[in-house]
Amino acid sequence: MNPLSIGIIGAGRMGRHHCDAVTKYGAHVVAVHDVLSEAAKALASHAKSELSTDVLQTFFDKEMDGVVITTPPPVRLEPIQMACERGIPMLVEKPPALNISDGRRCLEYIHQSGVIAAVGFQLRYHPLYERMKELIASETIHLVRTVCTISYYLNFQMPTWFLQSEISGGPLAEQAVHVLDCARYVMGNPKPIQAHALAVKNMALDRTEFDAENAIQMTYELDNGVYGTHMNHCGTEGFCFDVEVIGPHLHLQGKMSDSAIRGYLNGETIDEPATSNNSIGLDKTGAWLRAIETGDRTLIRSDFADAIETLTLIDAAIKSRNTGTFIKVEEL
Repeated sequence: MNPLSIGIIGAGRMGRHHCDAVTKYGAHVVAVHDVLSEAAKALASHAKSELSTDVLQTFFDKEMDGVVITTPPPVRLEPIQMACERGIPMLVEKPPALNISDGRRCLEYIHQSGVIAAVGFQLRYHPLYERMKELIASETIHLVRTVCTISYYLNFQMPTWFLQSEISGGPLAEQAVHVLDCARYVMGNPKPIQAHALAVKNMALDRTEFDAENAIQMTYELDNGVYGTHMNHCGTEGFCFDVEVIGPHLHLQGKMSDSAIRGYLNGETIDEPATSNNSIGLDKTGAWLRAIETGDRTLIRSDFADAIETLTLIDAAIKSRNTGTFIKVEEL
């Protein structure tokens, strides 16, 4: 089998990450696009790619087996449409779109074309959360809690747009989306019903170029009867992605920082470190590439259609911020 030929749209740090993952898998990056031509050239040089361009039409003139889209969230519709028109499988970084309106338009193109379309929720491939999903598969869950902390407002070691809500969507879309999607994954992908959030920016008040809130508390309801809460802080020492589930006979917490699941389940104490590999031996990029090679879509743990469900949860919470009311998903 000839190595897959892959294009990358977006030559920032996620573009480089995917470039390295594609190369490690044994595929070849044949084209790079970025609105900044120098960035496209730099990543193309790193990848030993034949083409770098700041023109999407030129990029899509190159024959390829798949395209990775790592642009900021507002830049989804055009590249997804162009990939679908050419029948090119795609891997889209999270969130799948800036808002549910754009996301649904993208999904229409994907459904019409029938292409493989994955979204980059890597926690679905982490062995820690794969194991958590296995442990609770036949259990009753009543509550779920997630926590995400990161140090952006302390050290500003991130792309500027991460803290600009008009581009990133704010911390719910840029950060919280990972663990909220992971909570859905471990519980078997229930759909959101409604959500509400309280949010405030009370750090770095002198940095007027940033408007993203640093502290968020979110509450939501899922269609499996589970009520969830999420805490998010992007000005905190230390990083964490935590997922915690509670039911009549269990209380388990999956902590990324410890790479372990702890708590109790049906009277038994659980203190289980994560294994080094998941059951398929592939990360999000590798699973997508293997799906292209084999046609096996079951390897994709986050297809675009399911990722839209997580996006509706995010969008409802964003629209509800500080209003005092829940936003129902059916109203979006």
